[in-house]
Amino acid sequence: MRFRRPHPGSLVAVAIVALLAAGFFALLRAGGHEASFLSIGPYLLRLLLFSLAQAGLSMVLSLALGSALALALARRNFPGKDILLSALGTTMIMPAIVAVFAVFTVYGRNGWLAEILKALGWPGDINIFGYPGILIAHVFLNAPFVAKIILDALHLIPAEQWRLASALGFSSGQIFRHLDWPVFRAELPGLASLVFLLCFKSFAIVLALGGGPSRATLEVAIYEALKVDLDFARAAWIALIQVAICLTATLALHGVLARPPVATTSRTTISRPDAPNPPLMILDGFVLTAGLLFIAPLALSIFTGLGHITAVLDEDLLFALLTSLAIAAMASTLACSLALALGAAVRTHRVGFGSPRWAAVFDLIPNALLAVPPFALTAGLFLLIRPFVDSAVGGLILLPVVNGLGALPFAYRYVAPRLLLAEERYGRLSSSLGLTGLTRAQIVDWPLLRRPLGSAFALAAALSFGDFGIIALFGGPELRTLPYLLYERLGAYRFEEASAIGLLILFVAFMLAHMSGRWSHAPD
Repeated sequence: MRFRRPHPGSLVAVAIVALLAAGFFALLRAGGHEASFLSIGPYLLRLLLFSLAQAGLSMVLSLALGSALALALARRNFPGKDILLSALGTTMIMPAIVAVFAVFTVYGRNGWLAEILKALGWPGDINIFGYPGILIAHVFLNAPFVAKIILDALHLIPAEQWRLASALGFSSGQIFRHLDWPVFRAELPGLASLVFLLCFKSFAIVLALGGGPSRATLEVAIYEALKVDLDFARAAWIALIQVAICLTATLALHGVLARPPVATTSRTTISRPDAPNPPLMILDGFVLTAGLLFIAPLALSIFTGLGHITAVLDEDLLFALLTSLAIAAMASTLACSLALALGAAVRTHRVGFGSPRWAAVFDLIPNALLAVPPFALTAGLFLLIRPFVDSAVGGLILLPVVNGLGALPFAYRYVAPRLLLAEERYGRLSSSLGLTGLTRAQIVDWPLLRRPLGSAFALAAALSFGDFGIIALFGGPELRTLPYLLYERLGAYRFEEASAIGLLILFVAFMLAHMSGRWSHAPD
């Protein structure tokens, strides 16, 4: 039997699995038998109940507000609609630590709402810690994302269907049942899984707004076990429980993330037959007003930092900015490289080897990374390299690696479909011409990959640049990123400086995401 060399992408998949296994094994070995599942059972149950409750509530509220906004925006055209759509896109890429600052600015004890209530004679204090602050931040970040995705999907309904509905005299209820509802039925399950997963793994928001150990998610509990108590066994047990739950959500999400990105909302506007309906006009006006009153103050609060930019222009800011950019560049390079390798492996096994089952396995690996607790993985990997490096150097090594793995599912979503498209269009022609290796990649794949790869790189860089996660373990005087610097300023109640740093983080992340969007929708 002829020996078949393994595809390089297969080796990459094995390396990813081995890296994950090594990290968790090192964590479990360091913990030893100091803790058992039974010994932390009551504590773990309390964490689990709160994690599930806040994630479930955040998901329901985000889907409700996002779906209502999507329908209202689909039915209505008004001056400033393009600006509103841009605002929705901005909140989609807003780093969590910046959203925390926005919640403090608007709803904090001395925030905008408190000042308005004091002016009206309201005597009570506002307490946003616990469920209120966590839910506000999660809905602020996720409801616009839900609205944007559903609105994109609604705009893909063929114009012929709207003309037919108008010719048949469909009522508003019939239009929703026959045209809108199929879109919601296709999009909501995947969106629900994704929003639940993001909120269940929430770290920066719960750490800052939870208000204490009684309001902690599993992710925060892993961080506290590692950073505060050095209890590796407890961290390992919590991580295993989180992986089991997140894997369930990830499997439900796999089909959504595997498909190509949805189209842009710049499609020619279609006149909907239900738009002139008076009750719907009132309902849509109420939804848009409520959504604007909720989202606009939080989004605008970031711009209070404009007047304080000069106050933060120092060596600390420059060092943090350069560190963030360097980590983002390395993380996005790693994410795109892994996405290319895995996408090529899927293409080879599905088309070249005729093994769709193996292709499905490789296709699942990027999305399965969403289930991995980054703190537990990072702690395990740091235990492996700790004999050779100090904490700051270890952070510089592990931050790009873990952030790159975290961005891989999103980079893979851009790259893999184009690799399959290149095979479908030019695979047989390439084989007949004898094009292989780098020659084929340059002539056949690169023209189709150029823009999606650039888009994936920019998006991965945006995700890594604004991330406040792993840096919480390694951050200090020797290693600061901009999100860590913002967290330090918030902890010291230096809100003016925090607002300026938050604005800078948002600006860079927005520019990266904007480049990603332009490249992804530009013609090949």
